[in-house]
Amino acid sequence: MDSFKKLFRKLADRLLRKSCFVILDSRDNSVTFSKRLYKMSGIEKMDKAKVFCFFVPSTGHYAFCFNPEFKQETHLADVMYNGKYRCIGFECLVPTVNRIFYDYGLPAIDKAKLSVVVRKMEDPTLTYYQICKPDEYGQY
Repeated sequence: MDSFKKLFRKLADRLLRKSCFVILDSRDNSVTFSKRLYKMSGIEKMDKAKVFCFFVPSTGHYAFCFNPEFKQETHLADVMYNGKYRCIGFECLVPTVNRIFYDYGLPAIDKAKLSVVVRKMEDPTLTYYQICKPDEYGQY
């Protein structure tokens, strides 16, 4: 029975990865959320959604989280709605999307669609979203 749960969890994770992604645009350093990621993160329930983007040295991945609490002043990006393209995302200035392209070994194109995996920090109240490298879960 335990092996069945593991198999089911793997299948559910794989299906979730296909619908949970971000689109990185190197021309304007923007990150756009998929509909599934937007709904799953609960952004619509937040009064003012802010994003903190960071690098996780232990895994070599970039990640982001919503409305973290810091004791010091820290750069947080605003989550914005783009009426022209009818999408939601943020402008990533620290680190820049171009740096993510470079570190992930992506070709110098203007857009990339990468999977996102939900992770929890040791403190269970903080959830972050890890941007996967293209060779791990595929680039669309």
